[in-house]
Amino acid sequence: MDTNKPSNDDRAFRKLLKEWRMEASPPPHFQDSVWRRIERAKAPASRSVPRMISDWFATALAHPAGAAAYIAVVLVVGGGAGWTQAYEKTARVREELGRRYVRALDPYQTPLYSLPLARHSVGQRLVRRLHPSRTI
Repeated sequence: MDTNKPSNDDRAFRKLLKEWRMEASPPPHFQDSVWRRIERAKAPASRSVPRMISDWFATALAHPAGAAAYIAVVLVVGGGAGWTQAYEKTARVREELGRRYVRALDPYQTPLYSLPLARHSVGQRLVRRLHPSRTI
């Protein structure tokens, strides 16, 4: 079947198009407004950074793989941040409880592990040599 040959329907349609006339006149400055819209469509739209991020998220999360990757990244980053904060707080609490314990035993004694040098392995060995009876 050859689709390039005009059929009877095409001939009738072409005849109808030739007979059709537009009787209404376009609004004033119609051509100018059309050209302004064309120029606006051609010009790259300057978008704000939040708008670009929003568009990127909308595009990425529209696909299941993008949404799964986004959720995985958020969970890993959030879990890592939470673990880090919990670890630091636990270390501070542990150190404070150790100080309180040493003060409860002897209020005039300074705990060795509160010294900056005693926190490192070299410092711990030095403290053990200098004070074998005290534990860190």
